[in-house]
Amino acid sequence: MIAAISTLNSLLRGELAAVQTYDQALAKFGDAIGAPQLRHIQGEHRDAAEALRRHIHEHGGNPDKTLGLWGAFARMVEGAATILGAGATLKALKEGEEHGIKQYEAAMEEKDCPHDCKALISAQLLPQARTHVPVLDRLLAGAVERISAHEARRQQAAGALLVCAYESEEKCRQHGLDGSISLETFKSRLNSLRKDQELIFYCA
Repeated sequence: MIAAISTLNSLLRGELAAVQTYDQALAKFGDAIGAPQLRHIQGEHRDAAEALRRHIHEHGGNPDKTLGLWGAFARMVEGAATILGAGATLKALKEGEEHGIKQYEAAMEEKDCPHDCKALISAQLLPQARTHVPVLDRLLAGAVERISAHEARRQQAAGALLVCAYESEEKCRQHGLDGSISLETFKSRLNSLRKDQELIFYCA
């Protein structure tokens, strides 16, 4: 039972961190990036946290109050919102949602996870989490400004930073353009970039 409580608390920490992450995104952009949709997703994370708290109490445990690994995505959202704008913020939220889905899928495979908890995950929490990604995809599609290759080169010459947007370093090497940096290098420089630094992300 101790292992089961640990699993449930891990999921709870993730939901608590997700609520905080959406708070940060909404505080930065408000209505500019689909606030109603983001508030709805945040509400579902809050409801999921409450459901997990109840299950932890029912199994004789004490619910955690600290944040889980979504905290890393919260820091990404804070930095992205300050420097990069709506598109990068939504991308960080999407990555957090995908991480949360993997957590729920892993919990379903654990032998020590109680049957009633697996039923809650499979019937409510996991399907709910999976609906968040396409919502963020739709918001992302409206948040990204697309420009021509000629315009990108003009802006790069004027000081914009050109970033190869592949997660894979190998793909960045294959598709690297003159003067561009990889996504990994960009992430390592995030804290040192000027707040008014113009950024151009591309992929082949």
